[in-house]
Amino acid sequence: MPISGLVLSLREPVEEALAVLRTQSALELGELNGQRVPAVLETSSLRESEDLVRLLATLPGVLAVDVVTVDFTDCTELENLDAAS
Repeated sequence: MPISGLVLSLREPVEEALAVLRTQSALELGELNGQRVPAVLETSSLRESEDLVRLLATLPGVLAVDVVTVDFTDCTELENLDAAS
């Protein structure tokens, strides 16, 4: 289960962007700092994580999504990739 730390850059009015972001159940938002908000994304697979990051970047009011860190500790997909090589 990958867990990603993100920083989302938002367009004014940020309240509208935040309302849209709050509809994403896999996303937990931190405290807004200017036009940026930290977030944690928790998904069940690497593919889902990648897909959601791409989706977030297309949401109204989102200027950019920066992936700061990804924790792969509980990610069995990586073990399967290692076994295949």
